[in-house]
Amino acid sequence: MAIAGGAVFVFYRRRRARRDHPSPPAAPRRRALEIRSTDSESRRADFRYSPGRSQGGKGATSRRARWDLAAIVSALAIAIGLVFVSGPMYTADAPSTRPSPEINRLNVAGDSRPSALFIGDSYTGGTGLAEMSYACTTAVRMGWLCNLAAVPGTGYISGGPANRFVVDEYIGRSTSFAERIPRLATVYAPDVVVLDGGRNDLFPPTEDVFRAMVATVEDVRRTWPAATVVFVRPRLLADPSDDLGFDDEFMARLAAEPAAEGVLFVDPIAPLSGTDTSALLAADRKHPNPLGVQAIGAALTDSLEALGPGVRS
Repeated sequence: MAIAGGAVFVFYRRRRARRDHPSPPAAPRRRALEIRSTDSESRRADFRYSPGRSQGGKGATSRRARWDLAAIVSALAIAIGLVFVSGPMYTADAPSTRPSPEINRLNVAGDSRPSALFIGDSYTGGTGLAEMSYACTTAVRMGWLCNLAAVPGTGYISGGPANRFVVDEYIGRSTSFAERIPRLATVYAPDVVVLDGGRNDLFPPTEDVFRAMVATVEDVRRTWPAATVVFVRPRLLADPSDDLGFDDEFMARLAAEPAAEGVLFVDPIAPLSGTDTSALLAADRKHPNPLGVQAIGAALTDSLEALGPGVRS
């Protein structure tokens, strides 16, 4: 707007200078102006300048004044148009008014449904989008919002100090379930926490895994004291009857621990024992394929619903 105003002022000064110092009258001469009529007939009209009439007369002055006013109005209109077309101007120091994007696709702010936090491994996370994992499909069936903290290769011990490794270039170094909890506590306030691991904890002594499981349950209860805690018994879809060393006695001891009081234990893959699950396995013959993910999700939902309506709150 300031630039347009400056242009108007310079234009006005030039026009005023011309009025104050008019040019000498032109010598008499003859001009011909060709005017085309609507019937395409050409005519010629002669305009004669009278040598005694000055161009600086009253009529010419009035016409110039009107031209000056029209020029100023036109310049102002152009300037205003430029302001509206160009829109607001931003400087490098001005703070942006656009909100920063927040990535939380599954948990919707202001939603009144209970939220669930699944802490697990590659089984829990699935092979594609988080929304298609059996954890999140189960959450949808249960009426929960789904939050997923699943890291491949990790467990109650695996991924921690005993066998730290680099997961990938994005996640970086691995963490065990218990090591993950402090960071998760700064992000989530879940109504339900589901612990789904142990499949990668086959290398250490079973008693060490037992103590790690108890410690992780304690951390979850201390971090989210009002949350319902669900413990998923570890099994692999390739052989649902294999307890991986976590037999019934092991699970009974874990459930009897004071830290596990009120914890809900489920064993969703066990009902598939004695069935051919080969069509549910991925190429590595260990992890579930999309059909296997659906089968585990349905089985986990059935296990949770069998616990009664209290688990939904």
